[in-house]
Parts: sequence; structure tokens; C-alpha cells
Amino acid sequence: MKKYLFLGISALAIAVSALMIQLQNINSTEETITFFPLNEAVKYKSANTSLHLQKDKKNNKHIVDWKVQSTLDQKAYLRQDMGLLFVNGLLKGKFAKWEQETAGVEQQDFISSGESAKYDAITFHYSELHGDGDKITSAQGMSDDMLYVIDSPFSPLQSFSVAKSKQEKEWKKVLDQSVSNRLSKSLKKAEKTFGFRVENYIVVPLDTIRQYEDQPLNGFTQKETANIIGKLWEGLYKNYYLGIKKGDGTVVDPIDSTMPLILVSKDKSHLLVVTQTGAGESTVLKQLLQGND
Repeated sequence: MKKYLFLGISALAIAVSALMIQLQNINSTEETITFFPLNEAVKYKSANTSLHLQKDKKNNKHIVDWKVQSTLDQKAYLRQDMGLLFVNGLLKGKFAKWEQETAGVEQQDFISSGESAKYDAITFHYSELHGDGDKITSAQGMSDDMLYVIDSPFSPLQSFSVAKSKQEKEWKKVLDQSVSNRLSKSLKKAEKTFGFRVENYIVVPLDTIRQYEDQPLNGFTQKETANIIGKLWEGLYKNYYLGIKKGDGTVVDPIDSTMPLILVSKDKSHLLVVTQTGAGESTVLKQLLQGND
């Protein structure tokens, strides 16, 4: 029988259950994201994710330039930006750059495809700050970008973020529906495999999680929401970015997996992270939000 994988959550204003199973899929020498209390006195001067279509094709494929940049308002003991790029709902690119004793981090990559596509990029900006004594705090932020690329033999190569023309609106509808169908199938398969009921959850695709920087999750305060998001990204780094742990204990590359869907339980007790590996196997991570005493 398949089991849920548990991710513990420690939030400033949320009582946390002690039940947690550590997932042993991290190289001990590899940097990681560790959630620490948020330092409200520290801010990001800039935090950006951008996607741009290059003018010329290569090997009959278009190329998208993917850039991430962020700058804290002071030097941090550790700076990292973790970026994920999804093409038509599947993970096609990822990077995470670490810098010590710096305020800024920059990264760039190029993704190619031979078909029309919807690109969704989201970045988690993270800073670890060391104060007097053993006091450690953190600062976090998110940025994202979206790009539609029309790569068809019946029209010139083009891209847009906001559909304006009739043709762009038609392509947007087609590509959005394709991604929606893919994620819906992933969710239905996970629901059947693991036996939970979707109607008991609020479903948040990962590419829309940034909205909760400015508005709280239903039933939570903004401060609680920020803590939940920080711990969520800690779990995503350890158990998605570095590799997806399957039910048999093996770890697989997340490339070609579906975009994670965040399911927040309506009773505020936990959230689920649902995805499907490139081979089509459903996986679910469970993160506890509060005890049920």
C-alpha cells in the first residue's frame, strides 16, 4: 500500500504536530533551504523573473531566454534563488544558485521547444541572516513570469504575455486548456490512488502561489500564510527540486513531471502537494499545518 510522504511545518503562529518522516534524498554536502523565522526588517530591493523569445530558431526549435535576479537590501550570510520553469504544464528547467555574504544573485538559462507552448516560470528568493549570538532569521520573496509562444508553420514565430489580437486569444485559449487538462488528469489520478477527496481542499497550482504574498490563505493570517509558504518551498526544494521520492523509495528526476498542485485542506489541518512523474506515477507530499488535539 502506498503511503503519504510527510513534511513537517514549523510556523511562528501555528501549532505544529511533531509527526514527521524525514526524506533521505539529499546529499549531505549539498546546500539546502531551511526555514527560519522571517525577519520583517529586511526587504528585497528587487526580485525578478523574466522570459523572452529569441528572434532566431536553432535546429528548427525556438529558444526562450530565462533570467532570474534578486537583490536584498543588505548582505546576507546565504542567498539563493530557486527557479522552476514549466512548459505546457511540465517541468522543463530548474536552477538554484547559492552565494555567501552577498546581497544579489543572478541566473540565466535557455529552454528550447519545437512546438507552440505556454511557459510558466516561478522563483523563490531566499536569504539566511545571522544575527547576534545564535540568532538566525530569513527573508523570502517570489517572482514569476509567463510567456506564450506561437511556433506554427502557418504563421511567423511570435510570443506574447497578454493576448490582444484574435489569433493570440485563440492560441491562449488552446494552450491554457491543454495545461488545465493535463493538471486535471494528474489531480484525478492522485485522488484515486491516494483516496483523498478534492472537494475538501482549495486547489492552488504552483504558478499562482505568488498571489498569497499579498493576500492570506483562506482562514489564515498573512503572517501565518508567509510561514506556510516558506516551509512549503523548503519541502519543494528537498523533495521535488532535488528529486521526487516514489512509493518504492527510489528517487527520480523531476524533469517532465507535472506542475505541483497545492491542496490546502478546508479544515486548516494540512496541505498536499500533488504531482505526477515523467513516467506517469502519482506522488503526494503531506504537510501538517496544525495539530488536531
